[in-house]
Amino acid sequence: MKKIILFAVVLLLISSAAWSQSLQDNEYYQKMLELKAMSEQAFEDGDYIEAKRLAEESQSYKEESERWIASQLAAYRAKSALNRLKDRLAQVSAWNAKTHFPEEYSRGVALYNQSFGEFFDDEEYVKSLDTSNRALDVLSVIRYVVTESTQPAYYMVRLLPGNTDCLWNIAGYDFIYGDPWKWRILYDANKDALTDRNNPDLILPEMKLVIPALEGETRLGTWDNGVVK
Repeated sequence: MKKIILFAVVLLLISSAAWSQSLQDNEYYQKMLELKAMSEQAFEDGDYIEAKRLAEESQSYKEESERWIASQLAAYRAKSALNRLKDRLAQVSAWNAKTHFPEEYSRGVALYNQSFGEFFDDEEYVKSLDTSNRALDVLSVIRYVVTESTQPAYYMVRLLPGNTDCLWNIAGYDFIYGDPWKWRILYDANKDALTDRNNPDLILPEMKLVIPALEGETRLGTWDNGVVK
């Protein structure tokens, strides 16, 4: 009877290990597979006590592998959020946010330093991710502030994360026309400079667009990533 119970325990340990092929390849996972194979061989040889011991040790490596994978995923998410935050800080800094939104800008910088220097460096990835997201939320209220002296006559097309500028979005910016439906004005003024003049959607980063002045407007300089030069 004791042998039957031990046999059942070994079977349960082996079957409940859930040897997922989707786990990332790491030293813990490889050790888990090695011990699993040894446990199965001991089981086949009728050494159920050794099979049970190996199965339990294999299970501990499986759990360690899962913790390692979870840590790597958390680090990736935290690093991605930090990169987004860094890009956002660079953007609002170019918009002179320190002058126009001093409280939000200062808070965003402080949260970035905390997220990176305090949490990420200490491998507290969940706290780092949460702090970066809070910083992005704080910085979300910052916008480009247009003054009469900074209304541009030209616009440098940017490469944005996952996309590029488009005439629709550019026309909608407050410092351009504040109305995306005026994209046609931009197209008519710049179509001869387009790679494909029949495709208004195809504008490339670093292209310098002419911004025609509307009635009553005075435009000077070139808008380049938040700064009018």
